[in-house]
Amino acid sequence: MIKIEQREIIIRIGAVHLTGRLDAQAGPTLKTLWQQYNEQGVNSVLLDLHNVDFIDSIGISALVSGLKQMRSRGGDLKLIGLQTSARAIFELMMLDQVFEIYESEEEALKGF
Repeated sequence: MIKIEQREIIIRIGAVHLTGRLDAQAGPTLKTLWQQYNEQGVNSVLLDLHNVDFIDSIGISALVSGLKQMRSRGGDLKLIGLQTSARAIFELMMLDQVFEIYESEEEALKGF
């Protein structure tokens, strides 16, 4: 005899495109967005950073906060288009081993 258990897995993915600086001013706004996504049942987020020219420690903190929230709900926060200077910081802090980083949205979607 075999016992079969089934469950449905639904992944709701949000897509966010940022432009400008991800710094102390923008960090709290991003954290608010993570909370809104939580309330809406969004499991994962694709975060397009192609047009973000600066990320400071508060911005990184907001990204880590979002990653933790998404993963706690069985989802993920995937980064797209991380600029060279920011990528260097991520590599130095070994965050490139924590976040999945892609060049395009299409690549990131294939990772689900």
